[in-house]
Amino acid sequence: MEHAVSFEVTISGIKEGAVDSFILYNEGLIQSGLSAEAYAEGPLGWFDPNTSMQSLQAIQSLAARVQARFDLLIVIGIGGSNRGAVAAVGALSPMKTELFFAGDTLSATQLAKAIRLVRERNAALCVIAKDFNTIEPGITFRMLRKELERKYGSSSHERIIAIGSGGEGQLHHLAQRHQWEFLAFPADINGRYSVLSTVGLFPMAVAGVDIESLIAGGIAEHQRLTTLKPLMNPAVRYAAIRNLLSKQGSIIEALVIFEPALEGFARWWVQLFGESEGKKEGALFPTYFSYSEDLHAIGQYVQEGPRIIVETFLNYTYKSSPLVIEPSCEIQDRFDYLDDRPFDTLNEVVYQAALNAHASDQRPVIELSSSQSISAYSLGQSFYFFLFSVYLSSLLLGVNPFTQDGVEGYKKNMYHQLGKGKVWPD
Repeated sequence: MEHAVSFEVTISGIKEGAVDSFILYNEGLIQSGLSAEAYAEGPLGWFDPNTSMQSLQAIQSLAARVQARFDLLIVIGIGGSNRGAVAAVGALSPMKTELFFAGDTLSATQLAKAIRLVRERNAALCVIAKDFNTIEPGITFRMLRKELERKYGSSSHERIIAIGSGGEGQLHHLAQRHQWEFLAFPADINGRYSVLSTVGLFPMAVAGVDIESLIAGGIAEHQRLTTLKPLMNPAVRYAAIRNLLSKQGSIIEALVIFEPALEGFARWWVQLFGESEGKKEGALFPTYFSYSEDLHAIGQYVQEGPRIIVETFLNYTYKSSPLVIEPSCEIQDRFDYLDDRPFDTLNEVVYQAALNAHASDQRPVIELSSSQSISAYSLGQSFYFFLFSVYLSSLLLGVNPFTQDGVEGYKKNMYHQLGKGKVWPD
């Protein structure tokens, strides 16, 4: 088992003394977060990942049965119901049962792809929805379920797993009535905080992610972040820096990745911070950049444009590659200065070059550094680090991180136009 820490925090574009002063000024508020006293009545089931160990055996057992029977699991969910699994599978590239993610769009083209997979492959469905009232996963599940019924008839129910609220939850009722496998969506966890619960762990386990190591990483990070003193606590420092930079005029925070396999993780981070903090002035708009590609798209803006962007560089080692740049003697392509270098070093050089260029011009750059390579354990640490950080950051910003009332605005308009709630004539 690994025991290395996850992230350490460094910053350019702001004085370290200012960060310390901000933390000390808000120490009472921060301590209430560290002890889970803040928002104590809220959905804090994610706060201690040890609770996920209670459902681990049931998750692993069902995942093993799915792996043994099917070669594809279509995961139907949106937002917090699927982004955690997308992030883990993308980062770790597990080698068990293939996953296809659906129900996160209303694109007919994307739905047609999923339908074709049901027709052509030995597939099962996993629908994930806490309340099962969101149109994207709801209608996708209906369409794919009908395809299963056409293909497998009365045995189609054996290919459906539902993850939703227990008790009076709609999915629970449907699962009982139609004999689907059922796993409970924890009642005390919101969707975007669910990555280390059944919601994220089951699809990961089917794909082949070592979810026991993932949870162990989350537990280790929980123990670290809840016991370190505020001034030495990387999650506290990250939260404080974000709030200070906002007060200094920053509007946007971009999580900067240097490995395309981490794009799913970056998208998970965007929702986590956007939905948790986006409720008042001062909240940073979360986005992500994928360097080096995006350096050729928005690098000019970052370097010389308005000083509104905070870059948060995610610095940890990815899978080491044995690739070495071979000399080209036959064709003089003028890249001979790179001969015989390990290819991995190119990404490392670009990382430092971009960091130094932006920081030297006093552009705000937060660096989250880890000496670890990406594994199930370190990914579990990383998930928890950001869950804890956004909780603290929201506290400092003065917003409840567990609500998302603003999401309902577009939904009301959409449902009105689609006729939801209308009584139609016979």
